[in-house]
Amino acid sequence: MIRFFVLISILSFIRVEIYAQKKVNPPSYFGIQFKPLIPGDFLSKSVITVLDSGFTGTFTQKQGYSFGATVRVGLTKLISLETGINQVKRNYQIDFNLQDSSLSARSSFGILSYDIPINAMIYIQLSKKIFTNASLGTSFINYPSNVGSSVIVEQKHLFISEGRRNRRFDFELNANLGFELRTEKSGYFYIGASAKIPFTPIFKVAASYEYSNAVQKLAIGNVNGSYLSIDLRYFFNNVKSKGQQYNVGPIE
Repeated sequence: MIRFFVLISILSFIRVEIYAQKKVNPPSYFGIQFKPLIPGDFLSKSVITVLDSGFTGTFTQKQGYSFGATVRVGLTKLISLETGINQVKRNYQIDFNLQDSSLSARSSFGILSYDIPINAMIYIQLSKKIFTNASLGTSFINYPSNVGSSVIVEQKHLFISEGRRNRRFDFELNANLGFELRTEKSGYFYIGASAKIPFTPIFKVAASYEYSNAVQKLAIGNVNGSYLSIDLRYFFNNVKSKGQQYNVGPIE
């Protein structure tokens, strides 16, 4: 979390520096965003089942979220470059089932990551204030830690779920489509949808059953990590500097 807020502070400083420029043509903007992650089999399987001779562990993707800051750098009137920093939380529910004894249990965990995207965005102007846009790019991803959870049944049966990152750092493909309303005084309001597709599985997951402190069953699988999201963004208006501007020139 500390690293996340340090990066937010850096991006806020970049915003101030952008606004401090006397001439910005085309303009650049600083904004914030929130993305609910949509579970489903749109890009990859949302339910992963691992098996070991009568023992089943089922990992089901649940709704997650992403939030953070974004900087839009204008290249031309209709082309921009977007970057920023986001915190992403993928949530999973784990169901355990031991067929021989009819034992079952449930637990959950969340996979946390930090996302630094670099996207090229193209606009199409639909009216004076409404634009549609599409973007494509890649993200640099950091997975800070492994995850896990456990549940005890009848004080003697232990079910454990675990997720181990395949790499600490990785890359993902980004694609986005949306609409925005641009106002002169209230900023820009954006709604859209995006897809995130890792190039390789992000985590290796395992489900195990223990009895009397000894592992009895162990099943292992992979999590792809692809998802769709609804994108909600707000871009602040550029603040024009008030007062006299410094002009570079010889001292008279």
